[in-house]
Amino acid sequence: MNEGAATGADADVNRTAGEPAARRSTAGGITAGSVGGIGESVSGRSAAGYPPGSMPRWPGMAGAVLALTATSYAHVAAAGQVNPMNTVISDYALLDTSAWAIVGGTIALALGAVWVAYGLARTDPVRSAAARVLLLAGALGLLLTAVFTTDAAPGVTSVGGEIHRWSAAVVFTALPCAGWMLGRRFGNPALSAASVLSIALLAAFLAAHPGSLPSALIDGPDYYGLVQRLLVLGDAAVVFLAARALGDRPAGETLLAFPGRPATGVPASAQPSAGDVPHPREPLGLGPA
Repeated sequence: MNEGAATGADADVNRTAGEPAARRSTAGGITAGSVGGIGESVSGRSAAGYPPGSMPRWPGMAGAVLALTATSYAHVAAAGQVNPMNTVISDYALLDTSAWAIVGGTIALALGAVWVAYGLARTDPVRSAAARVLLLAGALGLLLTAVFTTDAAPGVTSVGGEIHRWSAAVVFTALPCAGWMLGRRFGNPALSAASVLSIALLAAFLAAHPGSLPSALIDGPDYYGLVQRLLVLGDAAVVFLAARALGDRPAGETLLAFPGRPATGVPASAQPSAGDVPHPREPLGLGPA
């Protein structure tokens, strides 16, 4: 009886050793195919086949650069008519010499933000959903500010002026928040810093804007226009850096390569640990009497 049990145990060991590696690893609870599937879903490989790093970045970056170029031209064209220290940047849309430039720059920045949202949908569709919503909200706000111009000083007196003002508020809030989220997602310190700086400039602009509670205490009307222009510069930098980061591998992911399959990114938490590595099954049977 003992010899029969030992013979059965030896056969079991031989059969285990002869099993394919993929089948034996299933007993350990994880397979190369399953890990590869996790990597593809987390790293954002889309069905269209845009692995990290292959999504074109230049359209989003070009939109931000074109916006800054057009805005700079508007400042030069209306240098003698608009004081950049104590007027809002939207006042350039009220002048024939600079209206086309400021409106065109606004549309260019909106298209840049849309391209970043599109790129995120192709390369990181799951974890970038919130950032994409904010980017599209900012793009819509930019388009509305281009369509509905501001009212001439000293205050807002029309429905179009109200739409312009609240649309600008959405832009100045949504773009930095989206940039901050993407900076953390991709481990991009420059994008995170630009986003934090834009948020700080927004707080300073709101505090210095005429009519706010602390404005008179800090002499805000004397320089709030300059703060807003720096805020616009910061938001354009956020769009530029976000476009530049398109296709970057999210922070905390590493490359796993399998035979016959491209390397994919897998978070460290999803990689097999020492406890997940399959071990040969111990033979079961009766030992010698």
